[in-house]
Amino acid sequence: MPFEGGCQCGAVRYGCGAQPFVSYTCHCLACQKLTGSAFATCIQVPEESLSIVKGAPSSRARPANSGNRLTTSFCADCGSALYSENSARPRLRTIYAGTLDCAADVEVNAHIWTKRRLPWVVLPKGHRVFSEAGDWREDYAADPSRLER
Repeated sequence: MPFEGGCQCGAVRYGCGAQPFVSYTCHCLACQKLTGSAFATCIQVPEESLSIVKGAPSSRARPANSGNRLTTSFCADCGSALYSENSARPRLRTIYAGTLDCAADVEVNAHIWTKRRLPWVVLPKGHRVFSEAGDWREDYAADPSRLER
């Protein structure tokens, strides 16, 4: 995979040259608000593999429930949230899968913050389920330092 994506209006485009470490769906209240939906589907990639190829995203930082700082990058023209950075894992970027050109290629197999899952969302059998934050140690076995500050 290298893959590409961008915002809804096309003003900001990005490319990524690495395979995701993990693909998951987050059911937390912040992701519900961010997407205006029941969840956000995310992929985590090495920060150096993500590059902006068109435009310049704006960003907004906020404290996360964990106490970490979450900085979300978005298109200033259309408001599409593109990716985020968590202060606890500065060497990673979390891309919102809905911004990928080929989002259908993302294979989700984990769900986090399911204690906030809306009751009508059915989780597929066989997926990893975490009531709060995910345990990604297995996904990062090849580069566990990515999970450190």
